[in-house]
Formats: sequence, C-alpha cells, structure tokens
Amino acid sequence: MKKIILLCCVFLGVTLNAQKQKKPLTLKNFPQDKVMVVAHRGNWRDAPENSIWAIKKAYEAGANMAEIDLNITKDSVLILLHDRVLDRTTTAKGKPSDYTLAELKNYYLKDGAGHPTQMRIATLEEALQAAQGKIFLNLDKGFDYFDLVYPLVKKYGMEEQVLYKGEATYEQFNQKYGNIKDKICYMPIIRLEKGQGWEIINGFVDNYPAYGFEFTVGATEEKLIDFSSLREKGYRIWVNSLWFDHNAGHNDDQALENPAVYQWYIDKKINIIQTDRIKELVAFLKSKKLHYKQ
Repeated sequence: MKKIILLCCVFLGVTLNAQKQKKPLTLKNFPQDKVMVVAHRGNWRDAPENSIWAIKKAYEAGANMAEIDLNITKDSVLILLHDRVLDRTTTAKGKPSDYTLAELKNYYLKDGAGHPTQMRIATLEEALQAAQGKIFLNLDKGFDYFDLVYPLVKKYGMEEQVLYKGEATYEQFNQKYGNIKDKICYMPIIRLEKGQGWEIINGFVDNYPAYGFEFTVGATEEKLIDFSSLREKGYRIWVNSLWFDHNAGHNDDQALENPAVYQWYIDKKINIIQTDRIKELVAFLKSKKLHYKQ
C-alpha cells in the first residue's frame, strides 16, 4: 500500500512539474532559434481558404501561424474572406456587406478548384475558438475593424496569440493607434523594393517594441538589407515565400523542384516564412532541426 501511495505521489509530482514547465502559447515565447511557419489563408490546399478547416489543417501540417483575412457583414459580424466580393470563394454573389450573417450561413465555401463544398463561411469568433491554444493567427485587415476585433481577441485571452501588421511609419502608427499599441503584438511591413528601409525601421526600434518586421524584397536582391543587427536585437524577420517578387526569386514554386531554395531564408537570418507550401517547408525545416511543433 505504501508503495502505491509513493508511486502516486511521484507521478503527481512529475505531472505538476511538467505542467509548471510548459509555457503558454504566446508569440513572445516562440523560440528565436526556430523558424515560424505561417500558412497563407490557412492550409488552402487541403481545405477552402479562410475556413475553419484551413486553420485546423494548417496546424496539423505543422504551421505555427495561420494568416486569415477579415471582412464584415451587413449586421457588423466579422467573417473570414479575402476578396471584396463573395463570388470566387463562396456560392454567394456580391459584397458580404449586402448580407446578414444568418443569410450568409445559407451559402457554402468553394475549394481551390472553384467547386462548392459543404463547409460554411466562418466568423472571426469561430476562427479564434478553433485556433485558441494551438496556432497563432495573423489578422489581415485586422486594423480596419479593430474596434470589433480586439474585444473578441480579449474575450478568448488571445492578445499574445494574435499578430497585427501594417504599412505605416512609427509616427503614423502612434498617431492612429497610440491608445492601444501596448495591448497588441504588432509588426511593421517594410517595402524594400520601393526604397523603404532603415528610416522607417529605426523609427520603431527607437520608440516601440515591435514583434518584428515583415520585408518584401523585390524580384532581385538589389534592395536587400542585412537583417543580422535586427536579429541580434531580438526582432523577428518575416519574408513571404509566396511569389518571386517578394523574395528575390526564392519562392515556393522554385522549392518544389529544389527544396534547398528555402536555405536562402536561413542564410539571410529570416525566421518567419509565410508559405503556400506548408508540407514542403516543414519537411525542409525539420531536416535542418529548425521546425518547432506547438
């Protein structure tokens, strides 16, 4: 009997210790020495883009974050939709603002080939519920509806699981969002190919603890900068692998033929990659021991 009690105490102690050591899922806790995989519009190859299943499938495939797009209904409910109109990705027609949520729930999402599925249009609240404690979310156009977004994010305690991004100087950002800037995880977007660079970067470095910086590089490395100093300061560096003009030609399509294309990101000190090829990117990162499973 004493042995049984002793074993139970040991098991309980190990369990409590493991629970104590396990860190909560927050953006700031993500290891700096690993590469964060961001699923563009969720895992749209295995489910309709911007759907609940696209978020779930992104997580199952090894993505750490799902990028989703927001839009709004006639009755001011936030839904997941990339385009300004419903036609391409749903069986409905026209603008989402022409429908109430109840009306939109009568329609279905389309898959990547344009065929109707049995999946319904998702709300932001449903997306937060699906992602909570499992996968980070990047809310594209999140600032457009911030007064509606933030209460929902706060309701589910996900302030440190949701990332916002924007194209603005620090002065513009502070003037517009100064009252909420310390409540959110924010990342400025820098268009290197358009001549943007250190002036905007230093405006944030000197005044605000941004989570990191997203960079678009252009079709060549002509305007590329050295990210080393930013990494040394603890900033994350985000570059999309989606299209060739975001990454000097080191894109997902090239990686299909040669996965070593992704090595360019590692060499350039990039540690957040938004991709349309989750499986291939995760496999490459695992081979380099750079993938982190949440």
